[in-house]
Amino acid sequence: MKIFEYSPYFNEKKALEIKLREGAKWIDELHFCEADRTFSYEPKELHFERDTRPFPEHAARIRHHVLSSEGSFRSPLAEQIYYDPSQGLKGFDRGYWALLTGNGAYHNEAVQRNHALPILRDAVEDDDIVILSDLDEILDSRLADRIVEETRRHQIITVKLHYSVFYLNLFTASNHGVPNFSYRLYVLTGRYFRTLPFAPDYLRKRGIEGGFLSEIHCLDEPAGFHHSWLEHERTAFKKLQAFAANVEDQSIIDPDYATKCLRDRRLHYLDAELYVDNDKQFLRSLEEMDTTGLWI
Repeated sequence: MKIFEYSPYFNEKKALEIKLREGAKWIDELHFCEADRTFSYEPKELHFERDTRPFPEHAARIRHHVLSSEGSFRSPLAEQIYYDPSQGLKGFDRGYWALLTGNGAYHNEAVQRNHALPILRDAVEDDDIVILSDLDEILDSRLADRIVEETRRHQIITVKLHYSVFYLNLFTASNHGVPNFSYRLYVLTGRYFRTLPFAPDYLRKRGIEGGFLSEIHCLDEPAGFHHSWLEHERTAFKKLQAFAANVEDQSIIDPDYATKCLRDRRLHYLDAELYVDNDKQFLRSLEEMDTTGLWI
């Protein structure tokens, strides 16, 4: 049995380091897909190989995949359709396909997430385990046996994640979609993955909307962390720019957006309260790395 994880990559060095260190404790192959354009179709440099250079001890388990935007990404339309977190996707299937055809950025995000299928489908055996995640969604290696056991029992599972922003210990009181940041990250048997009846992006988006609550098992306790926008002074504005075409309210595409959220203790685009919690059982990998500046 081997364990594979697939994540899109966009220049988030600290989240990458946590992912590598925590994954090294139980995951055999960590696959990262990096595109040569942002979701908003702006050209960008490929950073992944440079960003992983300081971690040669993890090189054997890292797989880097470059996705060419030529023929796969779309430039934003003059009149974009936008996703409203407060409204969701009404009548999911119709709303989902309308969003992907009417918003170039969401289409591009889906292309990069769905690239897991051609990359892993021929490499994965029935007895293997596949994790589909975003880069900043990190499973707790202490729960590895439990996660594998439950995945074998149900064929596919999802998990709850503690959701922090800007700092490791600054958490959101709520998120859009299904609570506890669940139904976003999935763990599947190799057999289920190879016969997956829909693409990974569809799985994630419908899960967020609550479309799999009665079909896909979710672990009772949180099984990891979503550490978003770490090193926010360096990364937050660039990430906002990369997603700019997803957002109808362009006022949040602001170099001071993170500062405003921290000042108000509110994640404004979700209208979610932020709070400090130092009592959670943080990931073991944080003890092995320099986390200076990552705690509030």
